Amino acid sequence: MRVAVVVRSLKIGGMERVAVNLSEAFAAEGHESHLIYFKAKGKKILPNDSVHLHHFNLEDILKKSIIGLPFFLLAKLLNGIIRGSFFFYNGILLAPIFKYKLKQLESRYGKFDLIVIRGHGTFEMIWPYQDNRIIQMVESIFIRSKTALDKFYLRCVYNKKHLAGVSLGVKEKIEELVKTIELKPASIKVIYNPIDAKTIVEKSNAYNIDMKEKYMLSVSRITPNKNIPFLLRAYKIAKDKYGYSFPLVIIGDGHDMHRVRQTIDDLELKDDIKLLGLLQNPYPWIKNAELLTSTSKAEGFGMVIVEALILHTQPLTTKSKGGIKDIMRNELKEYMIEFNEELFAKKMVESVNRPLEIDYEAYTTPFSAKAITQAYLSFVQQKIIH
Repeated sequence: MRVAVVVRSLKIGGMERVAVNLSEAFAAEGHESHLIYFKAKGKKILPNDSVHLHHFNLEDILKKSIIGLPFFLLAKLLNGIIRGSFFFYNGILLAPIFKYKLKQLESRYGKFDLIVIRGHGTFEMIWPYQDNRIIQMVESIFIRSKTALDKFYLRCVYNKKHLAGVSLGVKEKIEELVKTIELKPASIKVIYNPIDAKTIVEKSNAYNIDMKEKYMLSVSRITPNKNIPFLLRAYKIAKDKYGYSFPLVIIGDGHDMHRVRQTIDDLELKDDIKLLGLLQNPYPWIKNAELLTSTSKAEGFGMVIVEALILHTQPLTTKSKGGIKDIMRNELKEYMIEFNEELFAKKMVESVNRPLEIDYEAYTTPFSAKAITQAYLSFVQQKIIH
């Protein structure tokens, strides 16, 4: 099978990492895999040599064309009149360029059997493009649908498209939108994100961490949704009330970092918290942690939890909306806690004092390259049958 994975950029981020992982997963399973990205700025994550990498600089091509630049400027002007409408005009301009570039690529390599587009930022850049080979992967449950413009946006990017949520929670959110705003997608299914266990294990041995004592860990973007102040307050309770003595290491950065630092100061935890910032390779820290915590209010999937399980690190999470429940199954359900700081603190101490014996492979196999590529292959085969 010849496959193209399409993503807006290759910055450091969960969605971008998944796009790279998916392209590599197809190659690992013997398929001809291509990764197409639109924006080169901030490019940090690259696939290995088994994947054909292509940069479609759609906006640059548009601006350099004789009629493209005036229309692009007009789109900017119209967006100033109707805020949030730029995607509509921009997509109309960029979709034909994408179609042209894709045909060029296919003339060189042959026709693609499957085109996987990841992320709303990518959908909206080429939203008018229709092709039955495309499946759009919806990564998040945070899908705005309150205003008339929100609803118009969703109809543009979702109608008549094959959609797949990265978890049952995301699929349920799409189905809710179908009912409430009368969306008409071509199909809706669940296809999980692939995790490259071999590469994660290799990266976990890439360097030795500068931490001699035991610790627990949080790895995430530092945004309000990730709920790090909740974790800090629970940690404070565990320390003061239950004698928890291990430090907490936080990996990540984001626009909520000022609130995190303020909470650390307010709780007098400066000596207990280690802020590492954004790391391109956090896996040695995940491997050596006593516990991997996730306190998000909602998660499309929860990739870092699967990565922790691959490295035999026990997770402790909140009962967030979305994809966490797809991972925290069977005995791990007990380690999915309500949004109660006292309960989370108690489970934190219990998890470290009496670690759970886990069949880690049973929890990670559903997210293997083989399982996920087979799910996409089934999608292709079903379309051929129908």
